[in-house]
Amino acid sequence: MPIDRLYGCNFGYDYKPPMHLLQLATFARDRAGWDVRLLDCPAEGLDARAFERLAAAERWDVSVSWSTYLSAEEDLHAAKVLRAINPGMQNVFAATAPTWKPEEFVTDAQRWALLGEPENTLVELAEVWSGTRRRETVDGLGYLDHGFKRGGFRDLLDVPGLPIPDRRLLKGTYRANRLDKYPVTAAVFSRGCGFRCTFCTPNAVDQTIELEFKRLQPTYKDRPPLRKRTVDQIVAEMEDIHALGYRAVEIADNVLTWGKTRTTEICDRIAPLGLQWIALARANMLHDVDMVRAMGRAGCKMVYMGSESFDDGLLDDMAKDLKVKDVIKAVNVCREAGVEPEVSVLMGASPKETWKTLFHSWRSARQLGTRFVHFSVALPSPSTELYDQAKENGWFIDGDFVPADNSKDVIVNLPHLSARELRLALKLAYATQYLSPRGIRQQAAHVGSMTDLRHKAKSAVKLLRFLGERDQARNGNIAPGHVTAG
Repeated sequence: MPIDRLYGCNFGYDYKPPMHLLQLATFARDRAGWDVRLLDCPAEGLDARAFERLAAAERWDVSVSWSTYLSAEEDLHAAKVLRAINPGMQNVFAATAPTWKPEEFVTDAQRWALLGEPENTLVELAEVWSGTRRRETVDGLGYLDHGFKRGGFRDLLDVPGLPIPDRRLLKGTYRANRLDKYPVTAAVFSRGCGFRCTFCTPNAVDQTIELEFKRLQPTYKDRPPLRKRTVDQIVAEMEDIHALGYRAVEIADNVLTWGKTRTTEICDRIAPLGLQWIALARANMLHDVDMVRAMGRAGCKMVYMGSESFDDGLLDDMAKDLKVKDVIKAVNVCREAGVEPEVSVLMGASPKETWKTLFHSWRSARQLGTRFVHFSVALPSPSTELYDQAKENGWFIDGDFVPADNSKDVIVNLPHLSARELRLALKLAYATQYLSPRGIRQQAAHVGSMTDLRHKAKSAVKLLRFLGERDQARNGNIAPGHVTAG
């Protein structure tokens, strides 16, 4: 299934390169000497039978799965298929799902979980297999020994010491609705965020790291530190991307714009490459028109800012450290600088959310007139403070978090909005934004080719299917198939 493993929270309208798995594969090859095959079945056009044929032909010794909450069931099935082909295979699971509930993955002596940041743990696990290390000495490792056991906390690695992810290992093709050029790839230049939003589910590797940080704290307050690649490393990776023939990049850092001087230097140095790219940034970091102009000159087509709500009271309640006026100013600065802005409305990120605040946020977002508004419902992920609130107050429909797609599913009843109401609100938001005459005109105006038209048409079909869905089990919010919770 085309499950997003980059952000890890939805099936999505675009299928993105599995960059965290690519980073792990590159690290295993360069630091441990592995012979690596990165397999991305949806991007390579491989169905289940083709997967089995390939596995039988190549008979790999080890499988490593980047298992997000949504992909966990499929990854467990894939491991079972692989072991039937090669009973001696070692199955390794990394990312959010095995870090949260490793006991569901580590069910025999040939299954292992990499808890938290995975790279160094995987290399040391290889030493266990070679007989040069004992498994109980490996920090961040989950294994079976008369019951489930876990190593100590894995210290965070030096991000500038990571190798550039080798995109030569990617055999598939990717596109993105928000980018006009292709082929498209993705990039992640940092780990961590530096802010404290109670609801935040950052990209999948940071969610994984935050889960381990949270597990060690009686009261979750300290988030993992921000760690960034150097300017030279970012430029070198963008040059490598260009040399490989990519023409567009989705930069998936939680925030890219860490300071005017740094951001401007990066932009000035990558501008000659002619790459088109999109990135994420906080609204209050987009107030300097000269910096945003430098981004535009360097090929930045769009910048996504997590506005989340257009109610200052809700923003304060979710510890956003942002005001509505910051978002409005950022949108205006981006337009002045020639960079397209995108805002978001995250429903239910605060228990104080009501129909009144929802309608106010929709109206405010529409008045800004951006082509894209990213609508979703907050999923209280286990790595967040919002999860603790939901557990304490009994908001979860199933009693605990269950994997769900935040672009269409709801897993909580909030004090002022039921799950049915939140799901209805999400449908109304999508319909008014994208199926209104203005919304259709805005999307049609950015169709640049027949390939682009087909991609946008597929996204539109997915949207229409969602809008036409009837409510399903438990208030219509639970996606079929998930790892057990509780």
